Amino acid sequence: MRLKANADIPKFLTDVRRCSSEVYFETPDGDSLTLRSTLSQYIFCTLIDEPGMLGKGTIRLAEASDKDLLIQYLEDE
Repeated sequence: MRLKANADIPKFLTDVRRCSSEVYFETPDGDSLTLRSTLSQYIFCTLIDEPGMLGKGTIRLAEASDKDLLIQYLEDE
């Protein structure tokens, strides 16, 4: 799944913390950030300034049921 272009990033990260398991952002280069980690969230936020980086990366959920919490921020590929 991809993050919607108009997603509210601070609210998205707050909702990520409510998930029951890990939520990952995977870059086109194959790097993976665990978005429940404060350090990874900081790195993720710096990617906002990279043209197209958030749109090219994918969100992967370790637990499928967490999709219900994040569906408003995600679009299917």
